[in-house]
Parts: sequence; structure tokens; C-alpha cells
Amino acid sequence: MPITKLQGNLKDLNISALQIDYIDLQWYDTRKKIARWKTRNGKEIMMRLEKYPKIGLSQGDILQKLENEVIAINILPTETIHIYAANTIEVAKICYEIGNRHAALFFGENEFEFKTPFEKPIKDLFDKLAIKNVILNSKLDASERINISMVHTEPNFKIHQSPNLQIIITGENVGNQ
Repeated sequence: MPITKLQGNLKDLNISALQIDYIDLQWYDTRKKIARWKTRNGKEIMMRLEKYPKIGLSQGDILQKLENEVIAINILPTETIHIYAANTIEVAKICYEIGNRHAALFFGENEFEFKTPFEKPIKDLFDKLAIKNVILNSKLDASERINISMVHTEPNFKIHQSPNLQIIITGENVGNQ
């Protein structure tokens, strides 16, 4: 039976009396809505979330809770570039350059620290810009990801080819045809 909703997060529970079995995920797998995984103890889990968190799965999200047994998400550490801005101008440069490459950007430990998955061209760029950075292994948690405020959605219309080569657009919110 698939898991259809999250049962909270470990940070909101007293976990001392719980037996926790983890599903270890890479950071880029936390945005899946439908998946099949095995826990550390070998239990197969199928997930098909009805209300998916917009930011994705986070460290400690609980997929299943049965009495004192819990199955939760563990995000594995990965090679990341920690970027340290010296001022707000460097913050703007960091955000622009990462966004221009469509790379993921995460908040760091303080307001002038950011993290992004390691890519050599990005590392070389920040070295060239003389913006302090270091390569470390760390978790990239979806709850710390910097996102745009507008969620991308697919348009709610379809384009059909007609026999006389006219383009016909049908669906909601379609202008004059």
C-alpha cells in the first residue's frame, strides 16, 4: 500500500522512545512525488504523495509511523561548494551566477553563506570572482533551498494538429481563437 501523505517530521517529536528506520536519499531525489525505496533495514516503501510539499522532502520527514516505529527521510551528505559573501553586493553576484546556470542554491549556516552542489565550472567562477568558497561534504536539505516564489506549472491547454494544417488551441483560459 503506497504512502500518500507525510506524517510530520522527526524534529517535532521526542524520538528517544522511537525505533527509526531511514530511507537514505541523495539531495536531488527529494523532489520525487512517486517513488519506491528500501529502508536501511530492507523494508520496501512505495510513495505516491497526494499533497506533495512544494519544496520537496526534507531531512527527518516521516513517511510512516506505527506505534513506536518510524520510517523517515535521511538526506545523504554530498560534495558541495560553500560560498561566503563578504557583503550584499557579493550576495547579489552569487545569486545571479547560480541562477544564470540554473543550479540549485541553498542557505548556509548564516545569512552570508550559501551552498550549491559541486561543479568545477562553478567553483572556478567563484575563484575568478574572488568570492571566498570551500568544498565540503554536507547535506542539501530541501527546507534550506532558495526557491522562486512562483511555482512553475504546465499550461492548461492542448495544441492539436488539424487535417487542414490549422493550429487549434483548446482548454481553460484560452484567448480568442
